[in-house]
Amino acid sequence: MEAEQRMGMLQPEAFDHLRVSPDGLCWWCRERPATTGEHKYKQTDLAQLMGEDSLIWFGDEGIREIRGKSGIKRDRYGVVKFPKSMCDTCNNARSQPFDRSYAIFSRYLASTQVRILPGVSFKEIYGDTWQEDTLNLARYYGKHFGCRMVRSGLPVPTSLREFLDGAENMPDAHMALATTDSVHRIAGKGLSLSSDCVWTDPGLTKYRGYVMAAYVGSVGVRYQWWAEGQKPEGWDSQFFQFPMSVINCFKDEEALMQGVTRRQGWFARFSQWLTKPSEPEPAEHD
Repeated sequence: MEAEQRMGMLQPEAFDHLRVSPDGLCWWCRERPATTGEHKYKQTDLAQLMGEDSLIWFGDEGIREIRGKSGIKRDRYGVVKFPKSMCDTCNNARSQPFDRSYAIFSRYLASTQVRILPGVSFKEIYGDTWQEDTLNLARYYGKHFGCRMVRSGLPVPTSLREFLDGAENMPDAHMALATTDSVHRIAGKGLSLSSDCVWTDPGLTKYRGYVMAAYVGSVGVRYQWWAEGQKPEGWDSQFFQFPMSVINCFKDEEALMQGVTRRQGWFARFSQWLTKPSEPEPAEHD
């Protein structure tokens, strides 16, 4: 807790000595040159928001106007893409299944009032292939978060690479569906990224963990990683392991970073009550 409290008072430059500089290799495969930059948001999401006009971008590079769908692809000012940190093979061919699962999920979020629901039914979204597709959805977000780590100078955890390679879990990380009240008020129909939050040991000599989130509308995915031996009990389940995954509610970004949830809204609680399995009647005995 001491390190987390200190983190809130420190400026980013206080962590410059811990930052990892890019080495020119793809952060995923660690074999081929990093020649491409992943979009912070998918081109299809940005194009849908833009419609036939232009898009006002509020991001980590300030406020810019992007005119025409070619402007998204060209990204002249480097505002909609991360810096080049992946090879073309990993960023395109290897991750195509991730992109397909995300595109289906994104369309669902755009067409459904998910925030008021108690959870997201991946079985409804993906059908009989929900287990594979939900894993690929989580891997899409894993690729996104990996690119953010590289941009911020954070070491990418080995478990994240192994997850993208086909592992079915990350023992030192946790992924959950999230909705945040402050994001809903400001960007409830748009796209948004949380801040990248890190914490260290008291002496600022090594990272102890990261937290970050990405949203489509009011609902997104929260990722948290802990250094070896730091992960607390009770954080083992992952959103991609369940056919119906709960939506964790947070008051604001500070609560999101600290993992402090609030109670779900009345409609979500009422829906849970309606769908709660009834208690089986006791069996009759002779």
